[in-house]
Amino acid sequence: MSDLLLVCRLTLICVLAVAGLAKLRDRRRFATALGDLTYLPAAARPALAVLMPAAELIAAVLLALPRTLTAGLAVSAALCAAFSAVAVTTMLRRSSAGCPCFGSRTTVPMGPWHVARNATLTVLALLGGAIALTHGTTTPLNAPALVLAAAVAVYLTAFAVFTDDLASFFSARTGQR
Repeated sequence: MSDLLLVCRLTLICVLAVAGLAKLRDRRRFATALGDLTYLPAAARPALAVLMPAAELIAAVLLALPRTLTAGLAVSAALCAAFSAVAVTTMLRRSSAGCPCFGSRTTVPMGPWHVARNATLTVLALLGGAIALTHGTTTPLNAPALVLAAAVAVYLTAFAVFTDDLASFFSARTGQR
């Protein structure tokens, strides 16, 4: 179970760190993208432009520290569930708003790919939390388990980061038929 906890932990650290840093790197673009989410109160958007990347980076740090792992998993689950809600709301409103989550330059409207990604990340956080609460947070490290967990985390992170690119690719292919 500790190997699965390590996969959850490393994946969430990587995804949240990349997302938070991407938003900070291009703050203006992220703030502009929040403006496309017309159901968000205009007065809240400037605060969200700062708080969202800060929350993602704080969650990544909490996940990285053994003493705060459980708190990090809880914050991660809350963030990813909120991101799922945003994707579902945007999709249901038939909005063309895209997801600037990872600094993507594509213009794919939020849709099922985004919901699936965020739901998967939420499940990883909840699964990690369940494992941490039932089996503890200590992870005896051995090299093969660490390498495998890191490889799975890198794969899942790449999949999460390039969701827009995958959605764009598959929507372009289905549009050609």
